[in-house]
Amino acid sequence: MKYFRKISTLMISLLYPLFHFGQERINWVSFEQLDSLLAVAPRETLIFIHTDWCSYCRKMEREIFTKPDLVTVINKSYYAVQLDAESVQEITFDQSIWKAKSAKKRTGQYHALALQLLSGKRIIFPSILRFDKEFRLKNIQQKYLNSKELNDFLE
Repeated sequence: MKYFRKISTLMISLLYPLFHFGQERINWVSFEQLDSLLAVAPRETLIFIHTDWCSYCRKMEREIFTKPDLVTVINKSYYAVQLDAESVQEITFDQSIWKAKSAKKRTGQYHALALQLLSGKRIIFPSILRFDKEFRLKNIQQKYLNSKELNDFLE
């Protein structure tokens, strides 16, 4: 009986990926992970800034970021990070600690990191920022992008 639990856990962990065959997803990383990844293996970075109430943001997450060709391109060439602009989470990134102004999530009250990333730009959602290997802003789009527009943005 004691081996049954170990064997069943092993079987589930081995077979689980088969249930998701054909449903490849973007490998989203946190800002904390991004710090480490950029130090070890620099590559371009894609940051998707969104809010919970933004219908175009949700539509991109559901319809665009699930297209197999785009998922492949993003996973192969980019580190992808999502940032809820109204998050109340403390984020450690680039040797700094980024805190929300409030402990309670509120519409229109943006996280300090979102404001820093969008500094000098209008606050529009969704915002997609593309950074080069040295984490310098290369391009920004502040609107819903269909799959062709996102593919062009990534090239």
